[in-house]
Amino acid sequence: MSENDAISRIRGIEMPDYYLDYYSNLSTETYSIFEHAAAAKSTLVDSSGIIEPKIAFDLADRVAKMHEIDIAEPLREILKINGKELSALILAKDIALGKYSLPDASIEEKLDLAVRVGLAIITEGVTIAPLQGISEVKIKKNKDGTDYLSVSIAGPMRSAGGTESAVTLLIADHVRKIAGLSKFQANSFDDETGRFVEELRIYEREASSFQFHILDEDIEHVISNLPVELAGVDTDPYEVVNHKGMTRIQTDRVRGGALRVLNDGLIGRSKKLLKRIEMYNLDGWEWLGDLKGAVQTGDNQEDAAAKRMREVITGRSVLSMPNKLGGFRLRYGRACNTGFAAVGFHPVVAEILDHTIAVGTQVKCDLPGKGATVAFVDSIETPIVRLLNGDVVKIRDVKHGIEIKNKIEKILHLGDILITFGDFLENNAQLIPSGYVEEIWIEELKQIISISEPKNQYLEQFLIKLPSVDEALKISIDYKFSLHPHYLYYWDKISLEELLELLQPKNFNENKIEYPIEIKNILEKLGTPHKIANQSIILENDEAKIFFNLLFVSKPIISELSIPEILTNSSKIKINNKFSTSIGVRIGRPEKAAPRQMKPPTHTLFPISDKGGPTRDLLKASRNEHFFANIYNRHCEQCNEPSIGINCSNCGKKTSISFRCNSCRDTLTEPFCEKCKRKAPAHSHKEFPLKSRLLLAQEKMGIRAKEPFKGLKELISEDKIAEPLEKGLVRQTLGLTTFKDGTIRFDATNSPLTQFKPSWIGTSVEKLKKLGYSHDIDGNPLENIDQTVELRMQDVVIPEESGKYLVSTCKYIDTLLTKFYGKSSFYNVNNPEELIGHLIIGLAPHTSVGIVGRVIGYTDTHVCFGTPNWHSAKRRDADGDADSIMLLMDSLLNFSRQFLSDRIGGLMDAPLLVQPLVLPHESQPQAHNLEVTKIFPLEFFESTIQQSKASDVTSVEIIKSRLDTKRQFFDYHFTHLTSSLTTSKSRSAYSTLGSMLDKFDMQVRNAELINVVNPSELVSNVISTHLVPDIMGNLRAYARQSFRCTACGKSYRRMPLIQTCVCGHKLIATITRGSVEKYLKLAKRLVDKYDVGEYQRGRIHALSDEIELVFGKSQGDQSLLTDYA
Repeated sequence: MSENDAISRIRGIEMPDYYLDYYSNLSTETYSIFEHAAAAKSTLVDSSGIIEPKIAFDLADRVAKMHEIDIAEPLREILKINGKELSALILAKDIALGKYSLPDASIEEKLDLAVRVGLAIITEGVTIAPLQGISEVKIKKNKDGTDYLSVSIAGPMRSAGGTESAVTLLIADHVRKIAGLSKFQANSFDDETGRFVEELRIYEREASSFQFHILDEDIEHVISNLPVELAGVDTDPYEVVNHKGMTRIQTDRVRGGALRVLNDGLIGRSKKLLKRIEMYNLDGWEWLGDLKGAVQTGDNQEDAAAKRMREVITGRSVLSMPNKLGGFRLRYGRACNTGFAAVGFHPVVAEILDHTIAVGTQVKCDLPGKGATVAFVDSIETPIVRLLNGDVVKIRDVKHGIEIKNKIEKILHLGDILITFGDFLENNAQLIPSGYVEEIWIEELKQIISISEPKNQYLEQFLIKLPSVDEALKISIDYKFSLHPHYLYYWDKISLEELLELLQPKNFNENKIEYPIEIKNILEKLGTPHKIANQSIILENDEAKIFFNLLFVSKPIISELSIPEILTNSSKIKINNKFSTSIGVRIGRPEKAAPRQMKPPTHTLFPISDKGGPTRDLLKASRNEHFFANIYNRHCEQCNEPSIGINCSNCGKKTSISFRCNSCRDTLTEPFCEKCKRKAPAHSHKEFPLKSRLLLAQEKMGIRAKEPFKGLKELISEDKIAEPLEKGLVRQTLGLTTFKDGTIRFDATNSPLTQFKPSWIGTSVEKLKKLGYSHDIDGNPLENIDQTVELRMQDVVIPEESGKYLVSTCKYIDTLLTKFYGKSSFYNVNNPEELIGHLIIGLAPHTSVGIVGRVIGYTDTHVCFGTPNWHSAKRRDADGDADSIMLLMDSLLNFSRQFLSDRIGGLMDAPLLVQPLVLPHESQPQAHNLEVTKIFPLEFFESTIQQSKASDVTSVEIIKSRLDTKRQFFDYHFTHLTSSLTTSKSRSAYSTLGSMLDKFDMQVRNAELINVVNPSELVSNVISTHLVPDIMGNLRAYARQSFRCTACGKSYRRMPLIQTCVCGHKLIATITRGSVEKYLKLAKRLVDKYDVGEYQRGRIHALSDEIELVFGKSQGDQSLLTDYA
């Protein structure tokens, strides 16, 4: 790797000078870390002597290094002219023709490589689908003797995505034609179409669900017409019944990878595939157009919304229902912390709901996509609530909300939910008519100002200032202009009869209107604040003036027009519709910020079998006089002892590797036994001097091990290579644990951020200037902590907890560098402040490429804030998922592929490659859909009224329109301001409440507090989607349970005849009565207390009877909080 490689790659890209400096600094720092790690590795004291993650700068580099084939330069040239799909076909053709293969490669090997590289280009070289999602590509024979191509799919193909996995077969067909092979002839040996139908239905019923539901006749049609064979490896322990022992299908078990390609790829996304086939100009796939079509679960929006709202999980509240007045009103726009699947709520909503939501909490929405994360924006509409004394109040701000929180009886209107246009565009959704909001009023005001001569300075002040009620009424009357949205009520949601009732007050004047108590429901529906006094309703001040001017200055003439039109005609004040639609919202996963740990947590990757007891304690294992372990056959000839490091830890001499044949037990120098004609493994069960090695390690590091010093039972890698014990000792001392690949990770929920204030992230202006932040978004010099600054492409703001954890990791690495490797320390970090400016990598679990980021600050949240482009480089959005972050030095120094499983999927979630630079034009298309405009033009709001498809709207500037220009790097404008990223608590209630009963108590309390949510319906959904399946599943598991030893932890499928473990200790059941019926009592109380219907009531009592038949009657039950609620 050269320091100048990165710079040479970006020289030709148009960008601001400060971005060129930024990328130069990143690549220089990456090179410096790489150099330091390489020097440490060169001492050969570790089990690996080289840095294993490869540095890859762009798509071409990633594909070339992932497949170890020299195609980076030609692929770059092809990508300059063509898109990645056509580039994949062109390069796959070249490889199939032998252009980049080894001279002696067979045609089968060429085609195998061609298909894998083609898929790697489509998936941008980020996932392991090409490496392990394709099991093999083989040439087989049809019944007539002709050759055809077969592609075998494995489980990790899922990481590629539905459309991309199906494109694998398009690429395979393309190279099949180039190789001159015949088409696959289905059913020429057996009923292969029938096998796929049966197999898919078994998989659906027993193993997992698909994104689409498809018809049997479509399955038969696809398998009959496929020009290449769709094969697969078995993934689940479920067998077919009617189609066993087939000639060309090697297994009777279900093949999940192949079924997913068929169901969610070929059939589920057949329309997308047909577009690609047309783009690629491929023939022989026209039959895809004859499919009846797949039905997505809840294909129309109402079905999908209803289904998502019904899938309620105990303890996770439903906050809003779709298209019901009182729910979260849709508001278009983007704040600096929303978009890319993150949606904005007013922070006061979290405060009055006892922090049911927090930054990063996942919510399931019915529009425009499925999952989203919570962000807080305080410039949108606040909730309207009814207090215990009957008064209705519109909450002004967070402070006001906290003051009245304990006096709230009902939340009548939840306020706004801010959703970006980009999210509608990404989901190809239809726009919903917007309610009349401040953004429209300001744009219309600009039009009036633009035609007035001279410039109307009186009106200009209201472009940045909220008019008073008198000013708003005056502007509306004088200029025949709409009433300001701040003074609008939901006039569009009341009926004529309700309007007539409003025209009959007890008393009225301009400053006070008195109504009878009977019309309270109408005023609550309108969202009009009022007071209760002496069994009357009183409107005062702003509300009285608005009602007086709209209803009583000139009496409305009742007609067939809408209510807003009737009021406009009579009062000469233009009234617009305030409501648009409400978005259904329920809580999904809680936010996450926690160290990534193995289960159970582990200090070091060293195997001790059952010698360490249930805690897998190396100290306990070392007390065995003769300790044996199944590890790599690395041996020091001079000391005549096994070794973990390449150089012996005793004498420092280089060690040798031997192989042992499992049949004849001979020790060999080559991995193949000529006598037995079989492969000889490089590991064996051998005696290992664990006690002396532990003492030596403790002496070398100056650290004393404490009990329990946790290792592993067995190593999962093919060669059983263990990790040096010294690393585990340092981890234990600093309270750290390792992950399966030797790295130390911290997981945090993904959240977008495009701008920040230094006060939000706790970083001083001086420090930010050193990091290259010299000006704010308006071009003014950065001088104080409340200026808004644009976040650089790869800069991240991490949780405070993560900062503390990474500081410990820095100390761990420095200790290793100085005491284990004998080199100079690198970090010298003592607190989180000193960590600012250092490099980390972000890694998503379904990928194998770590993306370099730079820490610039911390927040009291449980999310990792980064630019949409940075998250997109990991192939992620902000839909509620968490990714891991780790120090760049840690991944280079401690990661080893030798620790990973050799099974299919073992390479996922591992930093096989490291990408130092993120360029916007190389990000996922979803990041390019982010809007980067300060305002939405009136043309956009007209498009919403016409309910246009988001993809047909051209009036909003998105990143895509800036690609290949200098402005793709900066000026990511937003439409809505926010004064803070967080609320008073960083954790949601679901995370902090202890028992499930407490969580459910909160869920019911929220349902009773929020007007738009029906508590009985919620309870019914909880019972049917969570409690009943849980009780039934636990009862089924009880019948199939295993037994566990209380001492060594050994598990037994059945109770052995001797009734004890082989170690002599007692065996216990793994599933108890308590775990089977943990929700039964709750369910029984709920069906008795709420109106859930006779069917559910009967079902719960029937389950109760069934449990009593299995276990007998219970003696007594503990009372629940809900019994007294």
